[in-house]
Amino acid sequence: MLNFSSSFKTKFYRASTIFSSGFGAASLSLWSANYFIQDAGEGQLLSVTGSLIAGLAALAGAGCAHAYFAGGDDRSADYEEVLRKDAVTGLLSRNGLEQVLPTMLEGIDDIKSMQRVFLICMDFDELRDINDVYGAEVGNAVLKVLAKRLSDLVGDTGPLVRTNGSEFVVGLRTGRDDRELRAAVAALMDTLSKPVRIGAVTYPVYANGGVVQVHKSNTPIDKLLRQANLARACAKKSGRGSYAIYHPEMSHSATYRQWIETELTYAIQRNEFTLNYQPQYQMPSGKIVGFEALLRWQHRDKGAISPDEFISVAESCGFIQQLGTWVLRRACFDANKFSPDTVVSVNVSTAQIEEDDFIDTLQSVLAETGLPPSRLELEVTESVLIRDHARMRRIFDEIKNLGVSIAIDDFGTGYSNLTNLSELAFDKIKIDKSFIQKLGPAGKLSQTGDSGSMVSTIINLAQTLGATTVAEGIETEEQSEILQREGCQIMQGFYFGRPETSDAFIYNAMAKIA
Repeated sequence: MLNFSSSFKTKFYRASTIFSSGFGAASLSLWSANYFIQDAGEGQLLSVTGSLIAGLAALAGAGCAHAYFAGGDDRSADYEEVLRKDAVTGLLSRNGLEQVLPTMLEGIDDIKSMQRVFLICMDFDELRDINDVYGAEVGNAVLKVLAKRLSDLVGDTGPLVRTNGSEFVVGLRTGRDDRELRAAVAALMDTLSKPVRIGAVTYPVYANGGVVQVHKSNTPIDKLLRQANLARACAKKSGRGSYAIYHPEMSHSATYRQWIETELTYAIQRNEFTLNYQPQYQMPSGKIVGFEALLRWQHRDKGAISPDEFISVAESCGFIQQLGTWVLRRACFDANKFSPDTVVSVNVSTAQIEEDDFIDTLQSVLAETGLPPSRLELEVTESVLIRDHARMRRIFDEIKNLGVSIAIDDFGTGYSNLTNLSELAFDKIKIDKSFIQKLGPAGKLSQTGDSGSMVSTIINLAQTLGATTVAEGIETEEQSEILQREGCQIMQGFYFGRPETSDAFIYNAMAKIA
C-alpha cells in the first residue's frame, strides 16, 4: 500500500478541487451557449442569460480558489511544522515522532539485522509540584533546561521528543549487545535526574524510565508508548532514577495493580491489616524510647502483600485517606499498652497530611484513644519540603500546637531548601537507611565514602537546627559504632530488634521481668 506524505495529500486534494470546479464551470458555460444558439425563444432568453452568467461566475470562483490554494502552500507547510514541534522545548512532538519513527526502521530485519530500535521514555513527577507552587512559567523553564541537557547528550544519534507533561522520549538505534543499550539509557537517566537551578532556586528532579523495542511490524505509536509507560511504572518500585525494559509479562503487573485497588476496599472490613512495631533505642544508654508503626497486609488468599506494592496504589486511587486514618487510630490504641515514657511514630503520606480535615481527624483520634499528644510522632517524607511552603509551615505549626511531634523521614534522598527546612517546626531528622546500609566496617567515618560523608553532614545539620537524629536500617555493630561516634542519638534496625506486634512486645517484656 502506498504511503503518501500529508503535504502530497494536501496538494492532491487542492488540485482535484480546482479541476472539478473549473471543469464544471466550463461545461455549464458551453451548455448555456449551445442552448442559446440552437433555439432560444424570447421567453427563454433571460433564463439562458442567467445560466451563462452563473457559469462564468463559477469559472471566476475556480480561478479565485486556484489563487488562494496556490498561495496557501507556505502556510500549510508552516502548520505542519508546528504540529511536528513541541511549543515549549522546540523538540519533536508526538506527531513528529510518529513521522520519523519509520525512517529509523529502514533496513532493519527483526531476525537477521544486527541493529535494533528502541524508544526510551523518561518522566519525572516533580513537574506538577513545581507548577502548583511556583507557576507554569517556572515549570516550562525547567523543561527547557532538561531539553537542552538531553539535546547536548543525544545530538543527532536519534529523535528527541517531548510527548506531553514531563515526558521525554528518545529514539535509539543500537547493536545486539545489551550493554550498549544499558549504557545509553543510564547516561540519559543520569542527565535527567540532576537538580535544575532557575535563578536562586534549585528544583529536584527524580526521573524514571521505560524502554520498549520497536519492531518492523510497525506497532502503533500509542501501543508503544503505553508499553514504555508500563515499564516505567514497574521501574518506580525500585526507587528514583531507575528504569525497566518492557516485556510482555509486565501487562500482568497492570492487572495486578487493578486487583490490589479492588481488594484494598475490602481489606479493612476483613481485618487483613495489622501493625508491627520496631523499637527505637536511645544511645548510648540503650533504653527503648519509641516504636515505629509499620503497616502489614495479610491477604486471605494471596498471603503477605508488601507495602511497596499497595501504598502507591492506595495513594493513586484515593484510598490512602481511609487507610491512613485506620493506621493512626490503631497505633494510638496500641501505644497505650506500651511504657508511658515511650513515643509511637506513625508514617503519614503527603496526600494524607494535605487533606483539609487532617488536623480535625488527628484531634478526633487523640480524643477517642485517650493517648497523650506528647506520645505521638508523625513521620513525613522529605518530599513535603518542595510543596507549598507556606501551607506546610501552617500545617506543621498546627500539629505542634496539638503537642504532637514531627520527624522528617527518608532525609538525604532529596534536595531540601535549607531555608525552608529551618522555618518548619519539627523535632527529628531520620537518616534514610540507604546511607546506613553503605557504611563500611568499623573505622573512621571518612573511610566509608560518600555515604559516610552524607551521614556526617546530616547529623551536623540536625544539631545546628536543634533536632534529634534518628538512624534506621542498622544491621551491624560496626554501623552502630560509627553512628554513635558521629553523635547520632536514636537508632533502630534489625541489629537492635525486628518489628513485632504490640502483644508480642508486651509478652516479651513480661517474660524478662519474670
